[in-house]
Amino acid sequence: MLLSICEVPSGASDPAGKTASVFGYKLNDEILKYGVIKTDECGGYVELNCGAGIYPTGVIYGDIIDFDNNKSPYLVVFRTDSERGCASVDIYGYNAQKKEAELINIISKGYNLPEGVTGEIAIGYNDERRYIVYNEYTDGEKTKSDFYTIMDGTAFQYVSAPEHVSESGVLSYSNSSLHPEVDVSDYNRVLDDFFCDLKNASADSVSYADISDNVIEEEEEKIENVLRKAAKLTRFDIGEYSDIYDYNTALRTPNSDDIFYSITNLYDLGDQIYYVRFATNKSFYNYAVLRRTNSIDEDYQLLASRTDSIPLSDIELEGMKNAYTHNKLVYKKARGNILKNSSDSFDLKIFSFGKMFDMPKLINSDIRRPAALIGGGICLVMFVLLWVYMASEEE
Repeated sequence: MLLSICEVPSGASDPAGKTASVFGYKLNDEILKYGVIKTDECGGYVELNCGAGIYPTGVIYGDIIDFDNNKSPYLVVFRTDSERGCASVDIYGYNAQKKEAELINIISKGYNLPEGVTGEIAIGYNDERRYIVYNEYTDGEKTKSDFYTIMDGTAFQYVSAPEHVSESGVLSYSNSSLHPEVDVSDYNRVLDDFFCDLKNASADSVSYADISDNVIEEEEEKIENVLRKAAKLTRFDIGEYSDIYDYNTALRTPNSDDIFYSITNLYDLGDQIYYVRFATNKSFYNYAVLRRTNSIDEDYQLLASRTDSIPLSDIELEGMKNAYTHNKLVYKKARGNILKNSSDSFDLKIFSFGKMFDMPKLINSDIRRPAALIGGGICLVMFVLLWVYMASEEE
C-alpha cells in the first residue's frame, strides 16, 4: 500500500486541481530525466557496485506528503542517482503566486557504506507532522536515525529525534544492492498508479458542467472529425504561430500514429470555445480546445491539443480561453448552441470546494484526517432551474 496525506481546505486560494497538475508535470520531468526503477517481481533487488562506480538511476516512488499537517501539499520524489552514487529525495512545494512547483530540498545518502551496514529511507509520521527518515543498521541493529521535515516551506533536520514516530520504508540498500520496499514490479506499476491519480485529481477539479451527453449528434460528429486529426498531433497550440499559413501547415503535419477512440468529457468554456478530453488507442489522457465557427468547412477550429497529457485545471482553462479570445488567428465564433435541449444552454459551473488528493497510500488510512466537505453547487443549479421554470409559467 502507498501513501498520501494531503487535503486541500475549503475555500483555499490554491485549488487542488492546479496543484495536482503542476506536480504531475514536475513528476513527469523527473521521469523523463532519470527514467524509472523497476524489478521483475515484487521485492526484487537492483544490483550496484560501489567499487566499480556502477549505480542504478531512476525514479522509485512519488508521493504527496503534508509535512506541516496543515493541508499544505508537497511533492516528494524518491530516486536513485547514478552520477553521484546516492539515493535522493527531491521535495517540491507549490508556489501559488507563480503557479509552479519549486524545489524545497534534496536529501541525498550515498551508497558507499561499510560491509554489514544497511541504509534505509522511510516516511515517518506522528500526530504532529510528517518526516523523511534515514536509518542505518549494522548487522541488523539500528545504529543511526536522521529526521527531516518541512516547516512553512523551509527544510529542517532534527538534532534530537521526535517522539512517537511510526515509519514506512520506501527503499533500503547496501554497498552492493538496492532494495525498493515499495512494489516496483510490472514496470513500476505503483509509480504509474500515483501518476494517474495526479492526472485524475487535475481532471476531476474542472468545475464546468460536462455536456458530452447532451450534444446534438451532428455537432458531435463534427467534433470527432477534428479530434481524429488532433490525435495525430502530439502537442499543438495556435498561440505558437504568428500567421495563419504556419498554423495551417502545422495542422497538416502529423507527428504520431495515435488513433482517436472516443470523447470522454466535453466542457463549454463560453464564447463557443470547448475543452474536450478524449481517449486514443495509446492513452486515456488527451485533450483538445476547439472554437466553433462558420469560417471553415469543419465548423470547429483546433486551438490546442495534447496527447498522453495531464488534464487541464480550471485556472489553466480560464487562462487559455482568455488568451484565445484575443488571438488574431482564432476565427469568429458561430451563433447558436450545440445542445439538444436549448434550456441547458445557459452557462453553468458546478463548483466543488475542498477537493482532496485521492492518492495511493503508504501510511495506513487510519492516521489520515477526514476528507474535506464537498460544496453545495447542486443547490445553485436547482435554484436556477426553478427560476427558469417559474419564468416559463408566467409566459
